[in-house]
Amino acid sequence: MSLWKVLFDFVDKERTRFDNVRHDTHALQFEIEANIHFFVDGVAQAVSTADIINGLETKAFEHAMLSGLHIRQGKLASRTIEGYKEFDKYLGEPSDVLVKNLYLKITLLQKLINAGKLDQDRKLKALFRLLMLVHFHLANKPLPKPLPKPKA
Repeated sequence: MSLWKVLFDFVDKERTRFDNVRHDTHALQFEIEANIHFFVDGVAQAVSTADIINGLETKAFEHAMLSGLHIRQGKLASRTIEGYKEFDKYLGEPSDVLVKNLYLKITLLQKLINAGKLDQDRKLKALFRLLMLVHFHLANKPLPKPLPKPKA
């Protein structure tokens, strides 16, 4: 086998891997953003918690998991979560761990709802916040600054 063939095969394999990473990352970003919009519209239209949770999409994640979850890797930086102390526990976590954690929570809530445990409002709010965190992390952008709490 010639050196050129070996080099070509290597470059072709790396380009394919890069394309897969880009594709899976974009598909997950789109799915997460669609879930955020569905979530916001559902709350605005007083859709039940159960219907919101069961309406969340997971197909891109399932596809990515089957192919090995090849996504753009980065660790959660403090600039992304500035002003949100509740996310400190995720600081330094790689992208794949954050994505898995998000979809694990979606799956858990869907199972709880399907088991008849319909009072999941607090977990739904926490899920929304995690959706936003992962969305902004994958987009490599900081979360919007929180509004100051009114003084009582």
